[in-house]
Amino acid sequence: MKEQFTYPFTAIVGQEDFKLCLLLNAIDPLLGGILATGDKGTGKTTTVRALSQLLGEEAPFVNLPIGATEDRVLGSIQLETLLKESQTSIHRGLLNKADGGFLYIDEVNLLNDYLMDVLLDASASGGYHLEREGLSEWMSSRFCLVGTMNPEEGSLRPQLLDRFGLSVEIRTPEEVTLRKEIVKRRLQFDSNPKAFIQRFAQEEALLKGKLIEARTRIEAYDIPDELLLYSAELCLQHKVEGMRADILILKAARAYAAFIGATELTKETLDKVAPFVLHHRSKNSDESPQSNSNPDTSKSDTSDPSSQNTSGTATKFQLPENVKAALKTKPKSTLKSEMSASIDKKLFTHAQQPTEERKIDVFQTVKKYCAREADYLSYKFKREESDLHVVFMVDTSASMAVDKQLGYLKGLLLKTLAANPRRKIKYAIVSLRETTAVISQPFTTNLTLLSEKSKALKAGGKTNLKAAFVTVAQLIKTVNLKTVQLFVLTDGRANTGGKQPFQAAISSYKKFLGQLKNTTVVDTETGFVKLGLAKKLAETLRVTYLPLTHLKVSS
Repeated sequence: MKEQFTYPFTAIVGQEDFKLCLLLNAIDPLLGGILATGDKGTGKTTTVRALSQLLGEEAPFVNLPIGATEDRVLGSIQLETLLKESQTSIHRGLLNKADGGFLYIDEVNLLNDYLMDVLLDASASGGYHLEREGLSEWMSSRFCLVGTMNPEEGSLRPQLLDRFGLSVEIRTPEEVTLRKEIVKRRLQFDSNPKAFIQRFAQEEALLKGKLIEARTRIEAYDIPDELLLYSAELCLQHKVEGMRADILILKAARAYAAFIGATELTKETLDKVAPFVLHHRSKNSDESPQSNSNPDTSKSDTSDPSSQNTSGTATKFQLPENVKAALKTKPKSTLKSEMSASIDKKLFTHAQQPTEERKIDVFQTVKKYCAREADYLSYKFKREESDLHVVFMVDTSASMAVDKQLGYLKGLLLKTLAANPRRKIKYAIVSLRETTAVISQPFTTNLTLLSEKSKALKAGGKTNLKAAFVTVAQLIKTVNLKTVQLFVLTDGRANTGGKQPFQAAISSYKKFLGQLKNTTVVDTETGFVKLGLAKKLAETLRVTYLPLTHLKVSS
C-alpha cells in the first residue's frame, strides 16, 4: 500500500481566520465547532485534516458523507459476532470514532435533519445513547464539528445555525504573490512529501506544544463584570436570540487569550473573536461585526492538500425571512377568469395506494436462533407514509413579473390543488429568494395553508436554479423518492449560481435530483421573442417538458 502523507498545518498559506477558529476549538472543544462557507475546492478539508495530524492519534479525523445511513453514523449490532459467539456487540459508528477529534461534514446543509440534530446534541453533551433492538449503551463522542457549505446551494435552519459555535467565510485568494506561494508549496509537497514535511516539523512541534499549554491556562482567566457587560452589549446590538452567543464570545476570548499567552482578557480580545460568534446569528441586515484580523481574501483550489489554501473571514448570513411576513401579504387582484379552468390531470403520475410490506427482521431472527428459542423467520412491517409528494419549484425571480407570469403561476398552483383534493397527497413549495432559494411551504395536506402561501409569493431577485434544485433535495431527503412528483415552473433564464448559471443548474439537478423519476419542466416563457431555455433545460435533463399553453383546458 502506498504511504499516505498529510500536508502540514503550519505550511498552509492564508486561511488565517479559519485556522484560528480550528485552533480555538482544539483548545476548548466546548466551543461547538465551526461552520465554514465558501466554494468547493478551497482547502477546508485539507486544513482540518492537517490539524488532526498535528495533534496526533488522540485527535482522529472522521469524514461523514452526506449519504451515510443512521447505523453507520450512530452504530449498529455486529451480526457476525452474534452468529458465531451468540453475544451482542456494537459496531462503532462514525460519531464514536470521532471522539476526541474532528468530525468533518462537507455540504452540511444537505445532511438529514434527524442526524444533524443527533450529532449537534452529541457535540454539545459529549456523547449519545445508542438504542438498538433492546440494547441501550452510552457512546462517548466529544469532537470538534466542522461543517462546510455553499450558501448558494441552500441554507441551514436558524436553529442549526445557532448550534455551530463559530463561523467563517472562505474566499478565493486574489493576490498574485499569495497564489504563487500556494502553487510553489504544493509542487514542492508533491515532488518530495517527506522532505517537505520535515521542513515544517519544528514549527509543527512548537504549535502542538503551544496548544497543550493553552489548554492548561484556559481556566485561569478571570472575567470582569465590564467584559460581561461588553459581551451582552455586542449580542444585543446584533439582536441575537438566546444566551448562547454571550457565553461563546467569552469562551472564545478566553481560548484566544490562552493561545497568544495574554495575561488577562480585554475588550480587544473579545473584538477579535466576536465576529466568528455573531455573524451567523446576527439579525441586523445592514451591519455586521467586523473582524480585526487581517482580511486575507485567499482561497485556493483543491482536492489536493496544499493548493487548498484560503483565508477566511467571519461570515454574515442572510437568515430566511419570517414566514409570517409572507402570510400577511394579501393578493392585490383576483385571478383572471381564464385561470378558473381545470388542470390537465395527466400532469400527475399517481403512485399506488400504500400497502403493507413484509420484510425480514434480520436481528430478531438471528437472535432467536442463537437463543434456541425458534428457528423461523421474524418479520417487520412497514407502511408508506404517503402515496404522493408533489413539489412545486416556482421561479419567482424578477423576470417572472413580466406580463404577470407570476400571477398565472399562482392560479396554476391553486387550481392544481383544487383538482387533486386527496388528503394522502402532500404538497410543498420551493421558491427563489434574492440570490438563493427557500422552502416556502414544507409538505402539508392543508390546502388552505398552501393556497395562502402560493398567494403570498412575490416576484423579485435573481434566478438561481442551482440553489433551487439543492433546496428541493433538502426538502425531499426524508421521503421515498419514488413518491415524489416535481414540477419546475420556470422560464429557464438562470442568471446567478456560478460563472455559468445554466450549466450549474443542470449539474446541480443531476447531482442531487438525478434519481427522481417524475419531473416536469413547465415552460412559463411568454412574449414574441422566446429564448427556449426551459425547453433546453428539460431536454438536457431528459425530463418531461410542458409548454404553458398546454395547461389550459376547457371547463
